[in-house]
Amino acid sequence: MADPMLPTPNVIPAIGDPGDDTARRYRYQWAYAAIVCCMLLDDTEDVAEVFCEHHEDVLLKHTDFTFTGLQVKTRSSDQEAWKTSDAAVKSSCVRFAKLEADFPGQFRAFRFLTNHPLHAAKNGQDLCHVLATIRTAAAMAGLSAPILAFLSRIAREAGCSEDVAFVALSKTDARDDLPRLPDIEGRLAATLTSVWPRADECSYISVMRAARALIHECERASSLAHEDTLPAYLPVVAKPNETELAARLAGKCMTQARVLAILDHGLNEPAPLGGHPDYCVEPGMGTIDLLRRKLDAGGFSAVSCNSAEDLRDKADYLGIVWTKKHGRVLGLQRYGHVRSLVLNDASRAFETARHLGQPFGVQMLSELRARFQQRRQERAQLYDCSNEHLEGFAYSLTSECKVQWSLDRPWENR
Repeated sequence: MADPMLPTPNVIPAIGDPGDDTARRYRYQWAYAAIVCCMLLDDTEDVAEVFCEHHEDVLLKHTDFTFTGLQVKTRSSDQEAWKTSDAAVKSSCVRFAKLEADFPGQFRAFRFLTNHPLHAAKNGQDLCHVLATIRTAAAMAGLSAPILAFLSRIAREAGCSEDVAFVALSKTDARDDLPRLPDIEGRLAATLTSVWPRADECSYISVMRAARALIHECERASSLAHEDTLPAYLPVVAKPNETELAARLAGKCMTQARVLAILDHGLNEPAPLGGHPDYCVEPGMGTIDLLRRKLDAGGFSAVSCNSAEDLRDKADYLGIVWTKKHGRVLGLQRYGHVRSLVLNDASRAFETARHLGQPFGVQMLSELRARFQQRRQERAQLYDCSNEHLEGFAYSLTSECKVQWSLDRPWENR
């Protein structure tokens, strides 16, 4: 047995395992893509479509059929300001040059966008100064040696001529005023309230729910989620490559109609029965002995009691899985939401069955199962719970003395 006085891995921060931070930065990029999608709702903008992770982090298609490519970069506050010598800066400029070479004249602008300061010294390391100098130069011959060296390096790594790289960078600008990592969802909600008419009718929580639905859709658009909807017989269709490509582009393309549909869906989705995290109940808090005595008083057979214990364990295990998969707070809130639904149904089933005489536990269970099925038909938010899981939640609540299956309470006399 481990020494209880020694530190344990569940309470010690991980070192050298940046997976959670990487995931957070990906989510930031999806959230910023959602902010860009708000341009589709603004009549003063000329954006016709927004593509997620297609040629660029975010690709804008304008109404005149020209394009703007966006590179979205984040950096922790303890790092130095962005410089032209940074790999991420160079790789972004290389992508811009490649796109200009592949699609000459079709891009109206390229943008390097970040939430971290850009170096500002008006020298060869200052990206804004370098780009502004290239933008105002009549020709490459007038560039200073450091800027010309940067331009030549971009052209060489992009595999294009210096003339093409010059054209690409003359269309490029850089900004470092993106929201901080913790602020991105709030900025999205604020942006929605200015361009989405329905936001005026809604509470802040409702707008945030719609905003998160849009972030999730941008996440799907940024990935290969279209493959989930492709038919299994795709390999034998007449033109499988063309079919797959069409599905991929459709999946990555955000239109005004798609954005509005997602926002409406997120707005209309019922809010979870959440509570303060400090008052969330941990899975497995009840006792098996109390469960057995309460079921026995309700007239359950030995076989039914065994099944109840098993389902109770499965429901509590699902709650533990949620805390591992979604984090403790979100996992416990999900666990608490389902518990609240089941407790409500159990109370209704108890009030219905209590008039049938003693013992009425089996009849109450039948009524409870019918209510679970009705929840499912009404598309209530049950997450990944089966009806058996829901029944297990009822038994978990029973083991905590929150649900009873009889009027008599013999367990209180012991």
